[in-house]
Amino acid sequence: MKLFISYAPNDRAHIEELAQLLNEAGHEAWIDHTLTEGQRWEKELREQVEGCDAFVYGLSREAVKSEWSKREFRIAKKAKMFVFPVIINPNAKSDIPSDLKPYLLTDCSDGVNADSVANLLAELAKIAEKVAAKGERKSSYAAETVEEEDEDGFDEDTVQQVEFKDDMPPELQALATQANDLLVAGKWEKAIAKLSELVKQVPENAMIYAARGDAYSALGKGDEALADYNAVIRLEPENGKAFNIRANLYRDLEKQDEALADFTESIRLDPEHAFPRISRGMLYYQQGKIEEALSDFEMYSKLAPEDYLGHNNRAFVMFQQERYEEAEAAWHLATEFEDVDDYVFAGHAVALEQLKRPAEAVEEYKKAVQMNRRWKNKLDTVGAEYSWTEPMLVLATHIIGRLRASR
Repeated sequence: MKLFISYAPNDRAHIEELAQLLNEAGHEAWIDHTLTEGQRWEKELREQVEGCDAFVYGLSREAVKSEWSKREFRIAKKAKMFVFPVIINPNAKSDIPSDLKPYLLTDCSDGVNADSVANLLAELAKIAEKVAAKGERKSSYAAETVEEEDEDGFDEDTVQQVEFKDDMPPELQALATQANDLLVAGKWEKAIAKLSELVKQVPENAMIYAARGDAYSALGKGDEALADYNAVIRLEPENGKAFNIRANLYRDLEKQDEALADFTESIRLDPEHAFPRISRGMLYYQQGKIEEALSDFEMYSKLAPEDYLGHNNRAFVMFQQERYEEAEAAWHLATEFEDVDDYVFAGHAVALEQLKRPAEAVEEYKKAVQMNRRWKNKLDTVGAEYSWTEPMLVLATHIIGRLRASR
């Protein structure tokens, strides 16, 4: 049975252990190894989740607050998938979201091993029989992604695979096939070993460096990944997507100036590419370059009309600039999308409160609370997760007071 595992990057080591146990039990545990959350499109994310038979939610404090993990979970619920929350870090025990409590909860907080996942495996075995009996087995997303690559063969949204040309010697084709199989299986160390052999034999193939760089990134080896993407750019200096991926690596290594330069070069090379716009906008905002940030967020919304993040980010920045009517209008646009996160409704509510539209503010805030009760019971905690300022918290407190008074 194909299993989608949702997790936070900090928990990757535990998730790899869990995936190995699931695979040994005869399942296909699929882990999203996308380099950064900002590189995913809503449509592609939905295809990833819905391409599996069940959804395994690796719980830690980081995963619970991750907007992308929450989005993945909502997609799984909407698709009526089997959902299995797994506590992989004890820091999540005290703050399990209420909408996960109805599901069978597996506690691996003391370690991921055969004993701690025994009940999960037993339940999955029962469901696998039902899925097989009904013929509901869904297609593998990992196989489909190869067909969805861009024309240049370089896909930044999934782990790269090595392409081999017809004139490549058979022994190297075999080595490339072995490396690709290891990449798909998430066996990073072994994949790196095979790819390193290929680099020695075919040192001018950019895709080999890209694939190895992604494998290093999956292992959290940022410096090694960066070195490989330096090689990709040396070989393909006009590859805008390679610059975008290297920019994300620089950002993760807290090298903001280098990241900003690479995002800018990526945009110059491929001005219709949306991802670097929102990433560069975030960096601009952190550096106090407000108008530049707003411009990037607005352009992101034009280039990625199916995603609300550009509208949300623009609204947040405008609110900090006391441009309240513009902020409210942008948040209103964001709320009209499908599968909107709770913090968008909460942000819209405080903008309405600031504009002295209390009844509308309460209705919007109710939507946030229905999705995440912490907006009512743990405002300081959830507000801090989304970088809310003191004025926003004060406005939300006023709304909460009216909500409680109306009960």
